[in-house]
Amino acid sequence: MKLVYICSPYAGDIESNIRFAKDACRYAMEQDCAPVAVHLLYPLLLNDAIPSERETGIRMGLRVLASCEELWICGGHISSGMRCEIAEAKRLGIPIRNISTQQIQGGTYMKQYGILARRSAASVCGSAEAWLKQDGEPVTFDTYGEAATEAKRLMQDIRTPNVSYFPKEREIELEEAPSPGMKLQL
Repeated sequence: MKLVYICSPYAGDIESNIRFAKDACRYAMEQDCAPVAVHLLYPLLLNDAIPSERETGIRMGLRVLASCEELWICGGHISSGMRCEIAEAKRLGIPIRNISTQQIQGGTYMKQYGILARRSAASVCGSAEAWLKQDGEPVTFDTYGEAATEAKRLMQDIRTPNVSYFPKEREIELEEAPSPGMKLQL
């Protein structure tokens, strides 16, 4: 049984995020893995609103992460705490998997949003647009609001004047299910 670190948001809509983290843990168990979700445990002991306690929780979580075999990024939103966990997993060489909300919740959400990066014609390289990616995969969000918030944050941190970020609905690419063909045994 593989020990997997569940990396999903806590802050914001805490009640909804806790439900989602529990769903992610259940999904991991269904995949024959042992999930670890420190953000379901440490808020019972520490106050996330107190910076020193939040920092203690993050440090303890990173220590637990070092014992895990994989980090699973669950859902489409990546919080600042999750960024710390992802960076540490990369530093330690721990494999990272992206697990969509659709996988975790059984396809109940059919819309998906991303961030379109658009380079203007004023750029030396000319105009272009592409989906914002992380580790070669498009970054996805479950709601337009999440995508818009992240696009706004990127625009505030922008260092390239000819690039803009926009939230946009993405078409979900469904994987073809294997055919239920018959197996003959002789």
